[in-house]
Amino acid sequence: MAELTLIVLGDTPPRGIHWSRPGAIHQARWMARNLYSMKMFMFAEQLEYDEETVVKLERLNLFLGLFYTPMWMSSTLAADAPANDLQFMKDMMKFKRTDPEIAQAVLQKLENHKWYLTQEVGPFALFGSRLSDKEKQDIAAKLHATEKPDSFRRGKPMFPQVTAKTTLADLVGPESHLLLDTLGIEYDWLLQPVATWPRSDDTARPWNMSAM
Repeated sequence: MAELTLIVLGDTPPRGIHWSRPGAIHQARWMARNLYSMKMFMFAEQLEYDEETVVKLERLNLFLGLFYTPMWMSSTLAADAPANDLQFMKDMMKFKRTDPEIAQAVLQKLENHKWYLTQEVGPFALFGSRLSDKEKQDIAAKLHATEKPDSFRRGKPMFPQVTAKTTLADLVGPESHLLLDTLGIEYDWLLQPVATWPRSDDTARPWNMSAM
């Protein structure tokens, strides 16, 4: 999918342009439809699609190339998921200016998948690689200043409202203590410089876990 994305965007993959035989639609269904959409667009002239179909394929491939593929390629580390998901939502808010129909459809879908933006999971971003030191420090300071509840709520986490100005620090709340509490980690390191975190005894274990 990465190679097809480069071709769709007008570039050439490192190993050149070549075409693989399509696989069965039941294999990696979510990816297969993207692959077919890209190939349909690139071979639109040979397949003699009408203008309306070509325009729809162009719109879809613009979304796939600029947003979907990069997000998919960066989804391997759970610790980066909060930053990735928040940025994806903000990108779609901006994309409304270009293609409001696709952007709104994606945003509606993302409303059901904001697990990594909840109070409980959001602090996992502290151990990721996507945020600047300042962004991590803001999250740490907010968490350190937020009172830990006597007990954590049970059940489905509450999904937050996200705007174009929302930061991960804004999503920190009392339930954000659940992650560190579950891992048995003390809180003093939150006030230390970010550069010392990977070497801190209190952060070594979750940092190593986030790299798995």
